Amino acid sequence: MHQVRIFDYSHNNFSVKETMDHGEGKPMEDYKVNLRDLWCDCGKYQAYCVPCPHVIVACSVVRQDAYPLLSMFYRVANLFGVYSTCFPVLPLDEYWPTFDGDQIFHNPIIRRNKKGRPVSSRIRTEMDRYDKLERKCELCRPPSHN
Repeated sequence: MHQVRIFDYSHNNFSVKETMDHGEGKPMEDYKVNLRDLWCDCGKYQAYCVPCPHVIVACSVVRQDAYPLLSMFYRVANLFGVYSTCFPVLPLDEYWPTFDGDQIFHNPIIRRNKKGRPVSSRIRTEMDRYDKLERKCELCRPPSHN
């Protein structure tokens, strides 16, 4: 899906061309990748600190593993290290101090009613008006009763 077109081994600069549309709404372009400065023109590598596909392709050309470019926050040792410490047990609600700050309440008017048939919010015009037929009796046909 990607092709390395121009590369400079001495400075670790690459030009990666996308050969297949990813469906993200962006056009297929050439992206500059610099492995030394940890830079890619798409911006995903700088934003998420996870190697984007362009960086991974550039690493494969140089025969370098992309795993060391992954941020320390996403490494397996750090993810499991979160649960290595003990969490304190919360006391009962009666022992909590009283809260004296502002209290926020939801606005019930904004809340959407999920039950039942949805109510139409269409604005009716004179084009939508029609003459209702009078109900008539099926036997004798006067409109006074049915």
